[in-house]
Amino acid sequence: MSDDALHPVVVAKKTVEANNMVSLELVDPAGAELPAFSPGSHIDVTIPGGLVRQYSLFNSASERSHYRIGVWKDANSRGGSVAIYEKVNVGDTLQVSTPRNRFKVPKDTARAVLIARGIGVTPILSIADHLKSKDIPFELHYLFAGGSPGSFKGTIEASSFAENTTFYLEGAQPPFNPATILADRPDDTQLFICGVDWWMDPIANTAQQKGFGANRVHMERFGGKAPAPLLDKVFEVKIASTGKTYQIPGDKSVSAALEEKGVKIPTSCEQGACGTCKVKVLEGEVDHRDKRLTAAQRDEGWMLACVSRGKGDLLVLDM
Repeated sequence: MSDDALHPVVVAKKTVEANNMVSLELVDPAGAELPAFSPGSHIDVTIPGGLVRQYSLFNSASERSHYRIGVWKDANSRGGSVAIYEKVNVGDTLQVSTPRNRFKVPKDTARAVLIARGIGVTPILSIADHLKSKDIPFELHYLFAGGSPGSFKGTIEASSFAENTTFYLEGAQPPFNPATILADRPDDTQLFICGVDWWMDPIANTAQQKGFGANRVHMERFGGKAPAPLLDKVFEVKIASTGKTYQIPGDKSVSAALEEKGVKIPTSCEQGACGTCKVKVLEGEVDHRDKRLTAAQRDEGWMLACVSRGKGDLLVLDM
């Protein structure tokens, strides 16, 4: 199966993990093995209604009989998490992509600290399972989100890495203190963090202050809230393959405005974090607003159409 191919899966189990949080176990309709994945991977899930959202695989990467994903019913949902939480049930068929990984464990990892909050623990769980299976020393520090206390606690307590895990509840003892957790770590310690931006970024800053180089800090970003409405200048986008030009209003993203005109750019997070909507810009200067692209990718002409915009009057897209 190619990277862009979709694979049908059946919901074999739907489990309430905590308040506003469920997990789904997905299996092949014919009972065949599913495509392999590496620790930290995610899949695109096509949700009833046509929405596509990304969810991390939290089961062991050694398991090929099923995928397990966790879904938090976000109060700021744009439709995806609510649809899965409320409408997807055991026996339903969904379409998923081949697993992809932007949260990889370096091959030379000698020791690690894993830090997660709420639903952000999902990719961390597969990483913890991997490290444990390889006898790589690590600690997992898991902060329950205030609205979903106890999430995935049973899964962790039944796992091989339960002894490596410390649980925290916001405002309770023991206190969750990143400065203490990250203090005096050996220079070969890898740090993995997953959660929402407003929570992760201060931890990454603390890690830097404690001597962690950028190459040892690995982050998986989950959107914490819907993006604010855009209030920007109007500009135009030209599609190179057709020569057609479309106006992008100040209150719509490039991807949203083009979709209204029948030009589809695949999207998922719609917050500039996942990279699904990456497109090549052939002409024009880009106002980059994403949290995903590297400096090299931007120099090569890539942009994320869900958040970034044109600085000038025209962008020509390689579509």
